[in-house]
Amino acid sequence: MPLRPALKTLLALAIALPILYSTLAGVRYLLVGMGDAAGAAMIDRVGGMCLTLWAVSIVGLVIATAATLLLNKLPGDD
Repeated sequence: MPLRPALKTLLALAIALPILYSTLAGVRYLLVGMGDAAGAAMIDRVGGMCLTLWAVSIVGLVIATAATLLLNKLPGDD
């Protein structure tokens, strides 16, 4: 995969996933307040997967940025 699309994808994930997690946390608190423990547990698991994917995307973003710098390529180069 060329570096430019990989950097775009990883950057989008690094920005969007914390927003998604915050939204899921709010939904979880609403479900707990409504007494839906099973729904809150499901949202907890989805939130955990979201945080794991976010951490992986941050690591990937750092590696892709380092590869770009080490190869002396600009992100627009193919």
